[in-house]
Amino acid sequence: MMTEAVTFTAWELMAVELARDLRDGEVGRVGAACQVPLAACLLAQRLHAPSLTVILPNGYVNPKPLALYSSTLDHRYAEGSEAMLDFFDIFIEAEQGSIDFFFYSGLQIDKHGNVNSTRIGSSSGHLTRGPGLPQVSFASTLPKVYLFSMKHERRCFVDRVDYVSAPGFDHFTKSRTRRYPAAGGPRLCVTPLATFTFHDGLMTLRSTTPGVTVAAIQERTAFPVTRREPVSDAQPPSTAELDALRSIDTTGLLREGQPLISARL
Repeated sequence: MMTEAVTFTAWELMAVELARDLRDGEVGRVGAACQVPLAACLLAQRLHAPSLTVILPNGYVNPKPLALYSSTLDHRYAEGSEAMLDFFDIFIEAEQGSIDFFFYSGLQIDKHGNVNSTRIGSSSGHLTRGPGLPQVSFASTLPKVYLFSMKHERRCFVDRVDYVSAPGFDHFTKSRTRRYPAAGGPRLCVTPLATFTFHDGLMTLRSTTPGVTVAAIQERTAFPVTRREPVSDAQPPSTAELDALRSIDTTGLLREGQPLISARL
């Protein structure tokens, strides 16, 4: 039986893995440095979720850009947008339950899905200031939270974050179950090496990027990698998924400087 070979990058696979989990009719928001999550949303719209809504940090709703840009704050995303929301409207919609998912990355992510985008170090010692702000409102109230990192390194995937910018499963449990019963916490974490789910509040390895071993993932992770069952390679992007993704990423932002991965469908 002949199988088809496909060639892609880890960043492209990350976008495809996220897109596969998004559902038609959902409403989500992306942050400022979220090229992969935005690509995932636009890909899902094209393939299986035409009524999915994505909101950019500057308020653009459902953009139809000519390419992916290095920041989702780029005003070229106004191209084809259906509307523009006020900054405060976005948080009001989240409070009222009108937003289903959000994406987080950061300086550190720990085994419970806590994200630190604020600072490295203690307040009494040396501090490295991060680019992000605390986003507790989204992380503790929305039904789905997706985590991602453009690199997989021990200094990022730590046993315990230095500062909780966005809470994971071991924080705000009472607020989730009492004030916001629909809040679900982190759902997936995608990296260039692997895709993780969460079970019993712990990050759990679901699949590896083709060509990457579990040992290599453990070497770059500062906490013990949890597995519930035998781990296999992630399903490679189909030809249809790659064609649609590259019609969105027309300048190759998700391929720039990235090693190519070959796999068979």
